[in-house]
Amino acid sequence: MDNRGDFPDDRFSVYENLVNRSFAFLVEDYGFELSNIERIDNRYIVLKYLSEKVFVNLHYSSPGFELDFDIGRLGIEDKPDKDGFTSNDLLCLSDDARSVDYKLYSGHSYENLRKSLPKLADLLKVYGANCLKGDSFAYEKVLFEKKRSINQWGKDQVLKQAKKIASEAWKNKDYSKFVEVFEPVSNELSASEKKKLEYARKKL
Repeated sequence: MDNRGDFPDDRFSVYENLVNRSFAFLVEDYGFELSNIERIDNRYIVLKYLSEKVFVNLHYSSPGFELDFDIGRLGIEDKPDKDGFTSNDLLCLSDDARSVDYKLYSGHSYENLRKSLPKLADLLKVYGANCLKGDSFAYEKVLFEKKRSINQWGKDQVLKQAKKIASEAWKNKDYSKFVEVFEPVSNELSASEKKKLEYARKKL
């Protein structure tokens, strides 16, 4: 069945109705109100919920039709130079199996959307409870983990690039280049790479 044609009604209207059911806990348990719905043709829709302290935006857009939210404090994470926290950011706080290689839920087909939205809602309910209350400590914890994750990603990219250049230098027996590239990341190298580095140093 064509994933684009298996919806019982307009795709984004269906999404809106399912969100109202799956995320009803925002209204019932935390006092949020649906403040605005932004929609651009059949390409993009976001439902914006507000409480006294917190915003929650629920996103759904083409071409991937991935499902996600961002959550933050009013007057802080909603500033132009700031970002709210996503499902991936909240999962960084947990040791849940879902946090390993987490991928955004998909709503490409009606069946996927129907099954995935409750899962996304559950993720927010379980891991975002304190953030939904506006707890500053919870936000600082998420922010710390987010920064740590970004820094680690940066280090991983540097190491990946260094290994690529060092591998080529090793093949060419360019030991000077090998040492130059691997020296700054020596603490991150494997045992075999460290042995190669020692060997290359002796060749200088």
